[in-house]
This record gives sequence, C-alpha cells and structure tokens, in this order.
Amino acid sequence: MNTVISRHFTVGDEIKRRELHSRFGGPQQGGMSPCPRAGIILLFTTPHGDLHGYEDRFQADGMFWYTGEGQVGDMKFVRANRALRDHEAEGRRVFLFEQTRKSYVRFVAEMRYDGHHFETRPDRDGKDRQAIVFHLEVLDAGGRLESPASGSDDSLVIKPSSLARMPLVELRARALSAASSSSDPRQRTVAVQNRAEAVRQYALKRAAGICESCRQPAPFHTKKGPYLEVHHLHRLSDGGPDHPDAVAAICPNCHREIHAGVKGVEMNKALLLLVCAKEFQRG
Repeated sequence: MNTVISRHFTVGDEIKRRELHSRFGGPQQGGMSPCPRAGIILLFTTPHGDLHGYEDRFQADGMFWYTGEGQVGDMKFVRANRALRDHEAEGRRVFLFEQTRKSYVRFVAEMRYDGHHFETRPDRDGKDRQAIVFHLEVLDAGGRLESPASGSDDSLVIKPSSLARMPLVELRARALSAASSSSDPRQRTVAVQNRAEAVRQYALKRAAGICESCRQPAPFHTKKGPYLEVHHLHRLSDGGPDHPDAVAAICPNCHREIHAGVKGVEMNKALLLLVCAKEFQRG
C-alpha cells in the first residue's frame, strides 16, 4: 500500500498544487487528478465551485459529497470518474485537498469511495445536466474508517418538487430534522440527502423571490419561479451540517461578488448576520 502522502502530510498542511504534481504526477488542471505512477488519486475542491455546478461539502453524518468530472453534458463513468469509482479494486488511494488561496491547497483527509448518486446541476454553459455526486468516507491517518458506512436508496428520496410545495413551517421542520439514527446505512444516507435538499428549498422559499444580500428581486423567472442561487455561508473547512441559518438564497451577481469580489468577506459576514436574525425571529 502506498503511504508516501501519509508520511509527508497531516490534516491542515498547506502546499502549492504544482509541488504535489511535481512529486506524484497527474493532471495539473481540474478537480480530479489520477496519478498512475504513484498509484493514487488527488482530489481538489474549491469554495468557488458552486458557481459552476461543482458543489462539494460534508454532510451531517460525516460523509463528503464530491462532484464528478465533466464540464458539459451528463457526466459519465469515464476517465477520472471511473478511476475514483474503481479505486479500491485497482489498488489506488484517494487524497482530498481544499484550495485556500491562489496556487495553494490544504490537505483535508484520505478518502474512500462508498457510492454515488446523480443530481441535476448546471454545466459550464448553464444547461441542466445529470452530475455524478460521489459519496466519500473519511479515513484516519492509518487508512481506517472514521465515519459510518452508508449507501443510497432512491425510492426513499423526497423529490425537490415535493419539498418546494410544502408550507414554509413544515419545510423548516424538515430542514432542522436530525439525520436518521437507523442502523440501516442506506436509510441514514437518504435521510441526510433529504435534509440537505430541504435546507436548500427552505432557503429559496424564505427569500420569497428577493435576494437576501442586496434585497433586490430575482433577476429573472424560470418555469419553477424566481431564479436565486443557494449560497453556503461557511467554508468546507468550517465543517458542520446543512442548517437553515447556514445558507442564503441570493442573486447570481451577489453570489459571484461574495466569492470573487474585494468586498466578498464583508458581504458574507453581513449576510450571515441577516440570516441568523431571520432564523432567530422564526424561533
């Protein structure tokens, strides 16, 4: 078993991405980088990924959902996506890094594939497509599981359209619900997935078509209603489950300015205070 990364990195270590590739090889662009000569796969996640349909985050049960590779059209199990799915069978280890600043990444953990599901996400051109969302388990420094195993059962998943039709009070209750304590790992994963979608739908309904950052109406309407984007107020490294006071529904301009603008940090802080105040009032 290849232990070269474990000898060089501990959780939280920061390094230039190009130094990783100079040591282990693999493509220097994109989020998924198989390194055949080292027998490993490097995964990279960025706080700006949700602007392009690549939303990666930890779930309430400790599972990490990671978006697959592919910029246009439905994602397929080819190239890096296939390599990640089959990494155990092929004897490859998987290591996750988070972008911290330009050219630099931070080591998060060693991961293991434990299933996947498909979600409708926008591609590079803004068109809806089926994206692969990998379910990854965190391993400790010795390569052992830190989180419980899980799977998926699509028959138990609540459709987003059904959640969107629920009254705000009921939607909030679902968004606040704890992850399932069932001993069945499939039911635990589905419970977390349903809760995450309830949180997303709740944020959109709470905003009522008005950007929660600039307080202006949504820039346009889709067939499903006013178009706003759900923004996570905390970074991946901050941890914690999805929660009504940790997300906001905002317009695309505010979303991009928060992630890329010089006032982004201040905007995010103001938005966090506003959302917390709204949730406090709802009790």
